[in-house]
Amino acid sequence: MKKYLTPLLLLLLAACTEKVDLQSRSDYHEYLSVEAVLTDRKEDPQRITLSRTISYFHQEAQPMVSGASVRVNDVVFSEKEPGIYEAPEGYACEAGVNYRLRIRLSEGDEYEAEASMPENGFRLDAVDYAFAGGKTMDSDSLWTLAVWGYEKEISSYFLLTHAVNGLYPPFSMAVVADDKFFNNADVAGFPITGLLQSEMLRKRYGDCFKYLEAGDVLTQEVWTLDKGFYDFLVALTMNSVSIPLFTPQPANVPTNLRGDQVLGYFAVCSVSRASVTVDDPFRPYFKRMFPLL
Repeated sequence: MKKYLTPLLLLLLAACTEKVDLQSRSDYHEYLSVEAVLTDRKEDPQRITLSRTISYFHQEAQPMVSGASVRVNDVVFSEKEPGIYEAPEGYACEAGVNYRLRIRLSEGDEYEAEASMPENGFRLDAVDYAFAGGKTMDSDSLWTLAVWGYEKEISSYFLLTHAVNGLYPPFSMAVVADDKFFNNADVAGFPITGLLQSEMLRKRYGDCFKYLEAGDVLTQEVWTLDKGFYDFLVALTMNSVSIPLFTPQPANVPTNLRGDQVLGYFAVCSVSRASVTVDDPFRPYFKRMFPLL
């Protein structure tokens, strides 16, 4: 989703839901784009990003929105970089609290949204990796991350993402899923994420796509989402959204933000996280997970 996710970072959601239709070249309207996903992880920066959409027919970078007043409840988010607003160090969201995002632009336009954190639906106890394809460090290779934990009885929606040495792939590459595979059940050695490593991806997105070596630290995260944020992310995927969000302007994406000509979402998520250090990057597939094979 700073991680992308700039990540990010966000809802009993507002009842307001808007549909945004793709405009033609002649009647394009500029929108404020809001990326506001906050979590319960105090060790992670909590950020909100403001930018402007650009026309479908233009390829330049989105202009960032500076000089805004950004608050979540009584906490002020300070502008650290153009368009990127960050909470004080150590700030994180909590379950059972209702959060209100308030944005006031320098020209006076105001936007609001509400959110609360859904109950964490997955207890992530451990993660491990296995080599799944490729022969040498000179060719594309695939590793698998498998998880152990417990999926709770409550109906849940998840975002699955991972990091290599603390570096995350673009938020748009994360997987969103519901709990149809597991519900009120132990999860043991379930292959939840594929790590495709290639030089092409590394050059484009950085060392989150490096070839694995001994000593690398792999981290798997499971974010619990509310239904509204899940629907928002599914809509982004269906519209082939690039990074940053809304480049170019998508169609028919829901939002819980109130205000004129605004896109995006305000969400608050609980995050389960587990890490493993690579010893043998070419360990036979699932040998550690199933040692008798």
